[in-house]
Amino acid sequence: MHGLPKVIHAKSTLSRIFWSIVCIAAGAMFCMQMSEVLRRYFSYPKKVTVEVVPTPVPFPSISLCNMRNLDFYTLNTLNRKFIADPYPTSHLNDSNPFIRSYMLLVARYGKLWYEYQDVYPHIFQEVFSRTTFSSNINESIISEAAVLLDEFIVNCYHAGNSCNRSRDFDKFFDPYYFNCFTYTAPSYRDGNQGYSLSEGIENGWSSIVLTGSGMLDSNKEIRILPGLHESKSAVAASEGVRVVIHLPGTQPFPFTEGYDVPPGFSASFGIRPRLNIRIGQPYGNCSNENPFKGGTTKYRWLSCQKMCIQKYVIAHCNCFDVSLPSLWEMKVPPCRRSDIIPNECMDHVTQECLDILMKLYDNIQCARKVRDMANKNSTLISQCSCFHPCEEIDYDVSYSLAKWPASGYEGDAAFHEVFYIENFTERFIDTPKYNVVTAYFTDANRETTMRDFARLNVYVADSNVIKTQESPEYGSNQLVSDIGGQLGLWVGISVITLTEVLELMGELFRYFCRANHITERRSPVRRATAVRNGLYSSQPSPFTYSDPRDECLQPMTQFRPDVT
Repeated sequence: MHGLPKVIHAKSTLSRIFWSIVCIAAGAMFCMQMSEVLRRYFSYPKKVTVEVVPTPVPFPSISLCNMRNLDFYTLNTLNRKFIADPYPTSHLNDSNPFIRSYMLLVARYGKLWYEYQDVYPHIFQEVFSRTTFSSNINESIISEAAVLLDEFIVNCYHAGNSCNRSRDFDKFFDPYYFNCFTYTAPSYRDGNQGYSLSEGIENGWSSIVLTGSGMLDSNKEIRILPGLHESKSAVAASEGVRVVIHLPGTQPFPFTEGYDVPPGFSASFGIRPRLNIRIGQPYGNCSNENPFKGGTTKYRWLSCQKMCIQKYVIAHCNCFDVSLPSLWEMKVPPCRRSDIIPNECMDHVTQECLDILMKLYDNIQCARKVRDMANKNSTLISQCSCFHPCEEIDYDVSYSLAKWPASGYEGDAAFHEVFYIENFTERFIDTPKYNVVTAYFTDANRETTMRDFARLNVYVADSNVIKTQESPEYGSNQLVSDIGGQLGLWVGISVITLTEVLELMGELFRYFCRANHITERRSPVRRATAVRNGLYSSQPSPFTYSDPRDECLQPMTQFRPDVT
């Protein structure tokens, strides 16, 4: 430190005091500034840059779910069964597997419902719900009774090319919507993941779907079929199609994300791709792997979050929620499991039957409370190590609606395309639905029947990708630069100065090592001989004596004058 020699060699007390104050103040400022520099560095700040780049990204996958979860023919069959005989126990031997399973489930609660519906209406709203039925009826049986692909997707075009329904669509089961279908572009299936279409609706994806319920039976009196309405659901009793636009290879969640398209309209979805690049520790948290092992889809934060909530539901309620993704090796029953109610309850109601119903309701409420608690507490989600992907492609979507088809000649052209070009009614020819379809979709009734269809358009509105990238704001190079600046400003130290100090310390260390070594080599005998010959004296002498054999002090050796 350059100020210390001034303090040591000061010729007056005032000068010494002045330089002492300067050195202390400079040292204090240096310590304060250095603490701020180190605090900033170890806070690991990051910066976010946003730029628009022409990077190719995959065309999104499009998942479609009919909001009317069961096929119209299945709904009409259930309705007619209850009209013929309102007691579900009368239909337990039906030949249709779904009707048989459905009636068995309803029969378990039937007597309880007639007895306690006025006392516990909220309980029966929870029990008679879609998710309860999907929890207790085998998925394969429900899929056969739900909306089928060929009877849902009328046609499909991608960049003017006709889609292959059997190849381009994948079916997945949702506990609320039942059968859903995901379209994935052939270019992605072929491994060309960087393929991106040109801008414009004419270069996008277009499809006509059957979403209406015009073929359902109309009852004169109010009739409610158990299990079709979801209590406390914001999408209950809706009609149309649920659309989810997501990255190919990822799992969609129609009940959580997506858009509703009503029948009788054309919906256009303009997408703008977004690339998010995040940095991990120590600057932030990101992950490319799902901490919950298993699954065949790409990692999504939403998927991990729902699995985390499922984990807490299992831990707190000792059952799993069917509306959440399954975890591997789940050894607990669903929270809406109904087989705990004995078959005796189908014939007569006892207190045991009511207690079991209450226990079922408590399980449902437990799962609901845990979901709400986890959604409001971000700490619980972070404990599952659910972080956003380090690199993620997302799509910003703009949504618009137009009435479709138009009245008059254009509406007739749309009717002709569906029934004369696509031959939509021919898809039902080998099913018991054929007579109902042909009786409903007639030329004379074309304006009414076309209101049961909807058209979907998904296109690239802007092919430029909005790239959002995180990077370290304060790195090691900046840290070294700031440390050097603080050293030079406040204490006048540079790299060369530090090197000189280190060299001086090395020389001092070397000198003391040699002096210690010389002291150890001198023996008491040599010292006694020197004293006897007059060569050594404990008294000060004007002459300096050095042992010729002392290699370290040879440069200091002087000849001793003759003594007479």
